[in-house]
Amino acid sequence: MKNLSIVLNAVLIVAVGILYVLHFSNSSADSKKVKSVAGEGAVVYINTDSLLTNYNFSRDLNEEFLKKQEDSRTDFNFKAQKLEKEAGEFQRKVQNGGFLSRERAEEAQRVLIGKQQNLQQLDRELSNQLMGEQQANSKRLFDSVTNYLKEYNAAHNYSLILSTTKGGNVLLSQDGLDITAEIITGLNSRYTPAAK
Repeated sequence: MKNLSIVLNAVLIVAVGILYVLHFSNSSADSKKVKSVAGEGAVVYINTDSLLTNYNFSRDLNEEFLKKQEDSRTDFNFKAQKLEKEAGEFQRKVQNGGFLSRERAEEAQRVLIGKQQNLQQLDRELSNQLMGEQQANSKRLFDSVTNYLKEYNAAHNYSLILSTTKGGNVLLSQDGLDITAEIITGLNSRYTPAAK
């Protein structure tokens, strides 16, 4: 009976030892898993829609661009209306015989066509200027974000920081992988708007 008791105690000690090892080895694997969700070496992402909407520098650049676009459109529309008015006057003069000679009518028509071509050229120039400005703003914004991410990642050491948009590549992720809010807060804290 005494031998049976010793054997049972030995079996119980081995069983408790096995449970102890299994419990703590799973626990450390779980803790490694949790750390990798948002810790060093993780792959995280930023929602660029939210970033562009909530980053003050992006909003200021967009507001400034929209104002220039509106000013440009207003200036162009004013010149187009002026040309349209001149064309209407020309048409009225032709119908009423308001030109002394055919040569004068043709000369007035050439001047009007030249003004129309100049207006079309102005439209192309304004469009190119706005497109160039939009590209420059995109580059400034991209540089601002990537420079901040380099500083940010020096402290966090993520393996990869992706960007996504609503309905983009990231459809579902574990909690803690979306670092958008943290990045927006950091970017806004270091942004100083230019004096207007």
